[in-house]
Order: sequence, then structure tokens, then C-alpha cells
Amino acid sequence: MGKIAVLTGDLVKSRTIKERDFETVINSLKKTFNELNRKILSNKASFQIYRGDSFQAIIPNLEFALVTAIIIRARLRAFESGYKVIGTKKSDKPINYTYTDARIAIGIGEVSYLGNKISESQGEAFQKSGYLLDNLKKENGRLAIDTPWENINKEFYVESKLADAVISRWTANTAMAVIIHLLDPKKNQNELASVLNITQPALHKRLVTYGNIGCINAFTERYFELMTKAQ
Repeated sequence: MGKIAVLTGDLVKSRTIKERDFETVINSLKKTFNELNRKILSNKASFQIYRGDSFQAIIPNLEFALVTAIIIRARLRAFESGYKVIGTKKSDKPINYTYTDARIAIGIGEVSYLGNKISESQGEAFQKSGYLLDNLKKENGRLAIDTPWENINKEFYVESKLADAVISRWTANTAMAVIIHLLDPKKNQNELASVLNITQPALHKRLVTYGNIGCINAFTERYFELMTKAQ
């Protein structure tokens, strides 16, 4: 097997998630990955949740690892507790708060052993991903990439920081708009707006004004280009 991507992540402040919501959040993670596997990853990837609030994924088509990580984070940020206080309103305004989110570390490299469970596997990609997640916890970051190529790593370090700053301000409404855009990037804004049952100007505001989708698209496209060349 050549180089692969390993995603290692954990829910941010998982202890603050209400017990009545936790199962729904975990099921949402599983459904999101299944959807990603069907629509983007060609059913080649595998996914595992462990220790209750942590997860790992093996993605053989490593050029899609970044968009996978961003969609997983967006899906978590789009989650809203079913037990909201009566009278509260959804907001499109960019605020630095969300009910759920995740730290995700992407490790690129070789695999020396694939176990029956992802957590039992060994190799460069797993080591990079695990070490990187530990650093994210120390630095209070939520997205990072480590590859075998130092010149690429320097670029990804800066781009990940910028993308993380953007993602960390997404509201539930913005995150949902980003999800449908990244899952179906060939659809125009009118088509995407109809999925959410909103107007095209409203979708544009969520994607462009609040979501800074141009920044996200530039990052995912650059990552795809570099990983395609590097393999």
C-alpha cells in the first residue's frame, strides 16, 4: 500500500454536550462519514469511533482528506441541541461559538500494519496523525496537516491556521450551507439554495459573507493539487 491519509480527531469539550444529545451527535458523525464515503471517497475509506468522543479514519485516496475533515467539522458545527430554550432564535451572524466541534489532525504517510480495527494499525501516517492531535490540544487548535514533505508542511501550517479561524466562526446555518456546497461543488447557488429552502441571496450571504467560502475553496483545491502531484 502506498501513502494514505489518517484522520484522528476528538470532540471539543465533549463533557459539555448534554447526555440527551450525545448519542445524536455520535450518530451524526457516523452518518456524515457514510455520506462522505459514498459521495467523495469512493467507498474506499474506513471509520471508527473509540473512547466515546474520539474517532479515526483511514482514507486511501488521500487527496480528499482535507475536504473530509472540513465537512466533518461543519456537520458538528451545524448540530443544534433538540432541547433549545424556547424563544431563542437561530442566527446567521458570525459568532465564535458552537455547541459541537472537533479537533482533526491529518497525517499523511506509509502504513506498516493494518489491524482489524483502525486503532490497532501502525505506520507513519498513524504516528503523524496522533502526534499532531496532541499538539492541537496543547495549542488549542482544531485543524492541522502533517506530510512527509517539509516544504508542503510549512505551507499547510499557515493555511490550516487561516482555515481554522474561518471554520471556528461558522454558525449552524453557515455550516449547513458549506456542507451542501462541498458535497456538490458543481451545483450553482440557485440549486443549493433550493436544497435549504432559502433564496439565492440568502445562500450567498451564508457562503460568502459569513462562511468565507472562497478561502476554504482555495485551500481544498491547493491541497488536492499538491497531494495529487506528491503521490
